[in-house]
Amino acid sequence: MRLWVGALLVFLCAASVRAESDIELLNATLVAKFHFAEVARDGQMVGAYQVSFRNNGDTPVRTISLLLNPGLQFDKVVGPGGKTLKLTSRVTPVTGMRPLELNVAELTLPKSLRKGESRLEIVVHYRGYLEDLSVTFPGLEDIKETLSPDFTMIRSGSFGYPVFSAPEQNAIIKAWDHKPFYQVAFLDIPGTNTIVGNLDVARKTTNGEITTFEMKSERPTGLMTLAIGPYQIQQQRFVTTATLGQPIDLIAGIAGDIEKRATQLQSTIGGRTVRKALKVVELPDGFAAPYERGLLFVQPNREDPFPRIPHLGDRSRAAVVMGTAFGLWQINPTNEFEHWASGLDGALFALLWVEPSSLSAMVNKEFPNWQAYFSGNPEVAESALVEFPSMQEDFMMSRASILAFLALHELLGSDDFFALVRGLRAELSVGYADMQSVADYLDQNIENKKARKFAKNWFQKGRIGKDMAKAESFEELVALYR
Repeated sequence: MRLWVGALLVFLCAASVRAESDIELLNATLVAKFHFAEVARDGQMVGAYQVSFRNNGDTPVRTISLLLNPGLQFDKVVGPGGKTLKLTSRVTPVTGMRPLELNVAELTLPKSLRKGESRLEIVVHYRGYLEDLSVTFPGLEDIKETLSPDFTMIRSGSFGYPVFSAPEQNAIIKAWDHKPFYQVAFLDIPGTNTIVGNLDVARKTTNGEITTFEMKSERPTGLMTLAIGPYQIQQQRFVTTATLGQPIDLIAGIAGDIEKRATQLQSTIGGRTVRKALKVVELPDGFAAPYERGLLFVQPNREDPFPRIPHLGDRSRAAVVMGTAFGLWQINPTNEFEHWASGLDGALFALLWVEPSSLSAMVNKEFPNWQAYFSGNPEVAESALVEFPSMQEDFMMSRASILAFLALHELLGSDDFFALVRGLRAELSVGYADMQSVADYLDQNIENKKARKFAKNWFQKGRIGKDMAKAESFEELVALYR
């Protein structure tokens, strides 16, 4: 198995760094009606995007920027109490992405929105057509949708609904990477096409030639990405495939591989955290979309048909299978440092994906960095993992808990370790839990005295620094408790 060591170390030791905007979207509903046409300018949509948001930044916010596809125009924005808010908009070039132009609106809020204040809800009304953006800027080559009757997409990449961002490249990239939140869509679609994406079809009703799709996110999800086309849907236990016409061998094959890997994960670490099936969706030639948890877009005719899986940097079939399947089992799907399961997820991924000899080499390569951190931060070195969150040591909590779970695997052996993990995940993955919950569970459920002592020392007693100072390698760390 080819191992992309550098990228995987990022997953194991650093989780992900999401650069957040000051404006945080909390939930959104898109209501839209469509008229499809072969000529881009003849296609039309009318939309209303209802969204609630808050300000997480230290600076009060009185105006915000909204971006739309240049073929779409803002009608009005309605705020609290049904009042129409002040809005100016024009099509203008995007800084750092010329010659791309977008419809940029400057919206004046009814009052300054301060950090910590309650959310604000607005409804953005807009209409028009979707302009193909694929020829406007390198990197947007796959954003070529118009409102075609054959195939189209509604997504933030083509600005088919308002994107909260300044008209500047870095701000847009940050906005596209917004952390998951709850979203709903009600879409009136003419003809017989269906919709597949990161929202699920909750209800479908047909009235004459119009079908209304009610779409919902089961859990918080990234900005909505919806593909509209003549999809044929096939459901399996863990995977749903969506193909455009005839079955595609590549898609059927990778779906089968994911089913096998998912079955292995089910038996090894217990039930998945997402009940819905993973979707493997065909895209037509020329289109592509990033991977998102639970959703894999495939372009069968490309040399690299699969998207890059985050944290692996690898488009190989094996990496795609493992990365997409494991996403259904992650307790901390957004890889946030502060989540109590960041270390558990990282350790499990490593144990189930990496060859033992390679994993040992990777951990030992990082070992001096861990030692240096603890020796240079004595207060942290003398603290227990349960204390790290209150010390704002989220990053090191993630790294140290990965190391702790890998050590527990060595002390307990695979059978007892994974039995422990199955119980821990079943008890703590639903409802509120924190690092103290993990510490209590380990203390109450580890029968091996030496392994229990290790868990207590690291999670509750603050001996991490002392142990790291005594050991010169991962193997020596484990040997302290043999």
